[in-house]
Amino acid sequence: MEDKSREEIIEARKLAQANSIDARNSIYSICDTGSFDEYGALATSDADSGRIYYSDSLICGIATVDSEPIAVAAYDRGVLNGSQTDRNMRKLAKVIYLAQKNRWPLVIFLEGDGARRDEPLLPPPIINYTRARWDVLEGLTELSGWVPTISIVTGDTHDGHAAIAFLTDLVIATRGSSIGSINSEQVTSRPVEQLSKRGEIDIIAEDKADAIMSCKSFLSLWNESSTEFEEPDEVGKINSIVPLNRRRQYDMRKIINAFADKKSVLEIGSRWGLSMITSFAKLHGRTVGIIANQPMSTRAGAIDSAAADKASRFIESCDAYGFPLVSFIDNPGYMVGPEAEAEGMARHHARPLAALHHRNVPLYSVQIRKAYGLGPYAMSGFGTSRHVPDLRLAWPSVESAGMSLEGAAYLVKRKEIKAASTPHEAREIRDLYAEEMRDASSGLNAGRTFSFDDIILPEETRPRIARHLHRAPRQIPNKKIRPIDPR
Repeated sequence: MEDKSREEIIEARKLAQANSIDARNSIYSICDTGSFDEYGALATSDADSGRIYYSDSLICGIATVDSEPIAVAAYDRGVLNGSQTDRNMRKLAKVIYLAQKNRWPLVIFLEGDGARRDEPLLPPPIINYTRARWDVLEGLTELSGWVPTISIVTGDTHDGHAAIAFLTDLVIATRGSSIGSINSEQVTSRPVEQLSKRGEIDIIAEDKADAIMSCKSFLSLWNESSTEFEEPDEVGKINSIVPLNRRRQYDMRKIINAFADKKSVLEIGSRWGLSMITSFAKLHGRTVGIIANQPMSTRAGAIDSAAADKASRFIESCDAYGFPLVSFIDNPGYMVGPEAEAEGMARHHARPLAALHHRNVPLYSVQIRKAYGLGPYAMSGFGTSRHVPDLRLAWPSVESAGMSLEGAAYLVKRKEIKAASTPHEAREIRDLYAEEMRDASSGLNAGRTFSFDDIILPEETRPRIARHLHRAPRQIPNKKIRPIDPR
């Protein structure tokens, strides 16, 4: 009898290994070789198909990535459309529990049609399906702000699978995938490229291998497993990125790449809120979160509703996971006017101010060029909060004011400008006043009035902040201090 049972188990294991090949390969591709321990390999589907489907469309378990533990799961559309059942949701709930208990990151590969519509109902009083589903969704909510959760969308993803994706911290999707719902056999979904422009997808990957590479990059940032680093190739060019002509634009990404360790920058949400850049990176081997205005955007770095939401959620993520913040400021203020108000600016503008006030991690701000109105406070909290930046720096190209200097000229010099005989003369009056005010708030004068902790040269930025990081070891709270706001 024992021999027969042993043979049956051996045969069932062989069948399980033969099922969900795509899902298994996804997991094997991200995990260290031989490190994956599966949960529920022999769990079977109750589908009335005449065939036994071991693992029931979901492969899950625990493993290591670069010798660090993770919980990992993968749905496989190739088996019963990768659909969700009571059984496979209970499997997923188990690895979510292990992630919460041990504070392990969770990675989920998603592709499938949500709940299995033809799953036989369990006899009363056993009603496990609903419980298992909520164990998963509530479990993901409980993980928020406690340990990183990452979903990798690799194909058409519907209903309950979409719910899982948008409860994770980081959503990576392969190009050509879609997310949506199925209603009465009608599929309503949107390409991930379109969703990324609304902030619903964090990273668009070229293919699954690229998605896995992005995921592993994020896990390496979380673990900080190596203190080794290389200076960026662009480090010597940081002094020449900002044009001498203050009206000329420049790409803030060049400054970030010249500041961070070589090949360490992982940008999040690059396709939406385009006036704001949010990136994880390393500095002298330490993980930091970077928020930065983008002068190259159509709004010249002004903060609109999308940029405000993007910055605040990123600040919350860094704060929850103990990543110090670095802020690069070149900001003409918040967007104003009918379009901005229609986008909800009155409601959204306070979010980064509140996120900065409630942070626990260090913040190092660097004002590069302009800072007008309330916008720069949304980038550092300075002036609106007792919780000021740990280090507030500026470059010699700095200029600050309550509003744009040209705009101020129209108020202060209104009579002279209106009395000008030609438009050219009016512009000269405006520009002369702006230049006078710019000289008054120049880098040297800003240093003399202690408007900043120090005025530094661009090439001093990287070593200066790195020294401060060295004095402030990473602190990950033993208790969850906050959840991360869902999208």
